[in-house]
Parts: sequence; structure tokens; C-alpha cells
Amino acid sequence: MARRRSRPYTADDVKFIHENYAAMTAADIAEKLGISKFQVSKIVSELRKHIDLPKKTAKRPNPIIEYLKSAGLPIKADEEKPKKSTRGRKKKS
Repeated sequence: MARRRSRPYTADDVKFIHENYAAMTAADIAEKLGISKFQVSKIVSELRKHIDLPKKTAKRPNPIIEYLKSAGLPIKADEEKPKKSTRGRKKKS
């Protein structure tokens, strides 16, 4: 399968991403602008170095949960457990 080449991004693309990043997924932005998701994430990471971008509010729905809801199957409630950070090594005591 041939890899699709995307066009170089412009200042208008950066402006659109800055205005719509919190409300749209990276895939939606990439599809609308005609650039790759990699380019969107690259622009976002570069913008974060210079300004504060708002947190994401739009996320891709979980396909498994969507299937369970559409099939009318019961979904287990997640128990509230504090999550441990898995980053870094354990410190020696």
C-alpha cells in the first residue's frame, strides 16, 4: 500500500489548530486540513513550548464500550482506585 504524502502546513493551519485543538481530535483536524496526524501533533507540541494550550475535551470514543451500549449488554462499573505512576524507576530504600 502506497503511503499518502501530506502537504506542508501553513500559518493558517497553525491558527486553525490553535483555535480548535481542545474541541476536535487530532484525526479530525488532520482530515479537515488535509495534513497528517503526525503534523498536527508536531504543531501542537511546538505550540505548547510557547503558549498554554487548553486540555483536550474531545476524545475518540472507546469502540468496545460503544458496542456494549449498542448491544444492550451490562457494563461493569470501574471501582475508584488511586492510580500509581508507572514512570521512572523505583527508588532504593
